[in-house]
Amino acid sequence: MRQIIIAFGTLRFAGSEFPLRVYGYGLMLVLGFLVGILLARWRARRAGEDPEVVSQLAIWALIGGVGGARLAYVVKEWDFYRDAGLGELMNITSGGLIYFGGLLGGAGLVILGMILKRVPVRRFLDIMAVTVMVGLAFGRMGCLLNGCCWGGRCDENWPLAARFPMISRPLVNFGENCGGYLPGQSLCPAYAGEYSHGRVLPDPRLLNPYPPYFRAEEGDGHIERFTPLPVEDLHGPLTTDQLATMFSTPAKAYKAFQAVAGADGKLNRDEWAQARSRGEGFLRGSEPWAAAARFGPISLDGYTYPGPLSFEDAWRYLQSRKDRILGLFDADRDGKFSPREHRRANEYLQADLWKLLGEQRTEALRPAQVLGIANALLLAGLLVLFYRHRRREGRVFALMLILYPITRFILESIRNADPLNVFYGNWTHNQISSMVLILLGAALWYVSGRRPASAGPTLAQRLAK
Repeated sequence: MRQIIIAFGTLRFAGSEFPLRVYGYGLMLVLGFLVGILLARWRARRAGEDPEVVSQLAIWALIGGVGGARLAYVVKEWDFYRDAGLGELMNITSGGLIYFGGLLGGAGLVILGMILKRVPVRRFLDIMAVTVMVGLAFGRMGCLLNGCCWGGRCDENWPLAARFPMISRPLVNFGENCGGYLPGQSLCPAYAGEYSHGRVLPDPRLLNPYPPYFRAEEGDGHIERFTPLPVEDLHGPLTTDQLATMFSTPAKAYKAFQAVAGADGKLNRDEWAQARSRGEGFLRGSEPWAAAARFGPISLDGYTYPGPLSFEDAWRYLQSRKDRILGLFDADRDGKFSPREHRRANEYLQADLWKLLGEQRTEALRPAQVLGIANALLLAGLLVLFYRHRRREGRVFALMLILYPITRFILESIRNADPLNVFYGNWTHNQISSMVLILLGAALWYVSGRRPASAGPTLAQRLAK
């Protein structure tokens, strides 16, 4: 997977920062839209219709498709979006779309556009049926790159098993480099889902052990997990003694703190990062700001603000860190390290966390996205064959509305953790939507059989009148 295809760096303007990134999901949506337009124009020309009408209807399809897909997702996840702002409601850069919502929203606006333009509706629906499936294939490619819509667990030795990284590296990175990653990158959706349910456990060095914790729904309640550290707080291999400050006296530590503190006698995030980068003095390089900041001022709602940290704040953090390290490596529990224990603890803290991050993977999962791509392309091929032998216009689109929901119904079982959920009646919202679309397809098939075989004269015949 590649959530980010190209990173061009960060644009800084008027005191704000704007990351310049090309996301895999968004790129596939754009490519699918463009390829779909070209394919539909070609098919319209062969059907004797004006390709320009297709380009005009494509805009309607884009607005209705994206709007419908996002609306369906927001409705499904309303508990999460209830208090979100407009910007978050409209943010689709990394996913958050439901295909059925896009199909209904896009088809609805396209049909309205056809009626307004007075073109043969059933003919144009047949022209676009294949395009819809090709567009779906690109959408599933976007899901694969984004790491969303993953499958349920499968056998570890299955050759087709998929394993998604904890965080994916950009394919091409011209921006800030954190061991190949980018500041602000979030967990892969598949990994986040597996972690929230306790199916994968990252190395503890990649996690923030201090509250607030990451919370996820689990049945009728919720579970808490340690929050992963930001990518920018991780580090490469270190060489200096990581235990020097935490095992020193408060007086020596205070002197070292004053040497790196700002004019206000405190350390903010930038100053902390600069002190870490030196790898000597008060900070030795392995101390993540996100963890230390939890020892700063606390707001009334229980969440911590990101500093700046006084010496007392920073010292409390280091002593807490010391207690954790002693708990791991002080075998005789005497509150100090033998030379061997000191060496082992140092090696633990000096490890290359960027490399460690790259080794984190989900458990073996069914390749739902790949199967979704294959399914969409197979349906597109079947619709092309049926189009050549159709006897009534409108039935190609009707067949798509029948076949795709059937295959999607099955694919939902592949995506769900329980492969037999269909037989247990534990249906997902997409399986319920599939049943509705099958009924719509059957209704369209019946109605087209009651109408004349042809939807009307071709463009040339209309112009000749």
